[in-house]
Amino acid sequence: MKLSRLRLTTLFAGLALFVGSALPCMAAGDVQVISTQQLKKWLESSQKPVLVYTLSQVEFYEQRIPGSVCIPTEEMQNARELPQERDTPMVFYCHGPG
Repeated sequence: MKLSRLRLTTLFAGLALFVGSALPCMAAGDVQVISTQQLKKWLESSQKPVLVYTLSQVEFYEQRIPGSVCIPTEEMQNARELPQERDTPMVFYCHGPG
């Protein structure tokens, strides 16, 4: 199912890029907020990031970015879907602010 442009904009509004591990020990310098346009370009490049939806499975199946995985925040520590390589780029997203 295709998401409308407005829905995608809302979905991407809360994007954060995490380079390295998704563990709580991340330094603040490891996190960047990216725009919808930046993510779109990145997804069209040869080195695609791992996309992680951080809310519930129900919300994930209702609206998600194709190719993403669902790992609710409370399950991050034990998630097998997260890459083991610390230099793998990852984008964590949810509904956005509000």
